[in-house]
Amino acid sequence: MSFDPLRQLDTPPRDAGAPLRAPASVLDPSVIAPAKPSAPAPRIPANDPGPAPTLRPYAARPRPPATGVRLVPLDSFVWGGTGRRAARVRGDHALIRVTAGIMRIVLPGGHADHGQGNVIFIPAGTAFAAQPQPGAAGQVLLMTPACAAGLDVPLPAAMVVGTGASDAFSADLAALAARAADPVASATAACRIGLISAQLHRLASGQPVEGPARDRQLVADFIDLAGRELGRGRTLADLADALGTSAGALDRACRAQRGRGALDLSYDLRLARARALLADRTRSLGQIADELGFTGAAHLNRSFMAATGHPAEAFRPV
Repeated sequence: MSFDPLRQLDTPPRDAGAPLRAPASVLDPSVIAPAKPSAPAPRIPANDPGPAPTLRPYAARPRPPATGVRLVPLDSFVWGGTGRRAARVRGDHALIRVTAGIMRIVLPGGHADHGQGNVIFIPAGTAFAAQPQPGAAGQVLLMTPACAAGLDVPLPAAMVVGTGASDAFSADLAALAARAADPVASATAACRIGLISAQLHRLASGQPVEGPARDRQLVADFIDLAGRELGRGRTLADLADALGTSAGALDRACRAQRGRGALDLSYDLRLARARALLADRTRSLGQIADELGFTGAAHLNRSFMAATGHPAEAFRPV
């Protein structure tokens, strides 16, 4: 009897309702490479039914925990007791913005009523009571001390009361509320808290932050943020979003205030920082380029040649 290899591929008859199954000798991977019983099955992210892993933001930037930032309506923020000892200590920072009506803040030494346009920052550990009056509206941002740790601009250590917070300030509050539980967008949350902190310091010093100088303030905030984010891969859209505006509006403000676009100003910042780093001869061109987000020493040199007509080494001290 002759051996017919084609018969090895024949399949026996099957019932009409039975599922189609390929012969083990053809498709069974164990025939080719038997699986090790002790080896765990590989996890394929696209087919993994489990929750997606939390994305890690830029390592150099502190990220507030998703549960560390909370925005609540002002009319529902009632804190403390009643009577002469109404003040109670809170363990988180409270930032209160009044957009309508009256918010009464009671301190151990007495109370004060804050109306529309007022911003009140109460640091963690302060004893106070919050009593929104009928018709009061606004927002209250609550931040744990841990979420504000490590900011470039620390939150004020004392209570701040002021008026005239900018539109960007309001946008930062809204964005923090929308993004507090978003692991991707939380990478910019620390930037927003830092910007809020900077505005609180301006309020404490009496500097105006709104009015005809709104564009000027936006450009100043952009230059400050862009300088701190050099070399971290931020795009212009990222920076504009962190400032509560669009890339187009930011570019128009930069052109109106500085006569140059936002991208040109960011290039100027990077070259100025590179020129400062060139004063340290222990740093190579490659190290400086890597630190500031250039693709390499050649890119750094091309940028200097385009801006100054001289290579980067020409700016080393003699």
